[in-house]
Amino acid sequence: MSHDVIIGSDGRRRCAWAGDADTPLGHYHDDVWGQRTYDQHAMFEALTLGVFQVGLSWSTVFNKREAFRTAFHSFDIAKVAAMTDNDVDRLTQDASIIRNRAKIQATVDNARAMLSASPAQAQRRRPSLPMITSWLMGWRVRGEPAVRRSALGPR
Repeated sequence: MSHDVIIGSDGRRRCAWAGDADTPLGHYHDDVWGQRTYDQHAMFEALTLGVFQVGLSWSTVFNKREAFRTAFHSFDIAKVAAMTDNDVDRLTQDASIIRNRAKIQATVDNARAMLSASPAQAQRRRPSLPMITSWLMGWRVRGEPAVRRSALGPR
């Protein structure tokens, strides 16, 4: 993937994949992507969309974002964790989302794992944060955080 940066018609620098400011991807880039959040639903949505993106383009997944929100109860972790095999079967027939059974099941399994994670364990990682935030942000590569640099530089 290229590290190309474009200058939008609004004068802002953004990644080439985002297009211009007046596109849904442009708004996502400027307002959501790369922004820190501690909102549980937003974090679970990002994790889920990332699962569905594997092997596909981001625009394919992004264009189905609203359908995913409907299919997965606005990314309410408890509601997704409560989904049954019948729900998974139903979603494999839903043409408005990506109908990959393994990815749908992974989403349900991820929600269940988050609910079953020990609150004490999560709180040891990041005691001042909500449990899902602690759980997701507590992972380290070889015990160290992964440092990433954006082609856009500081915001």
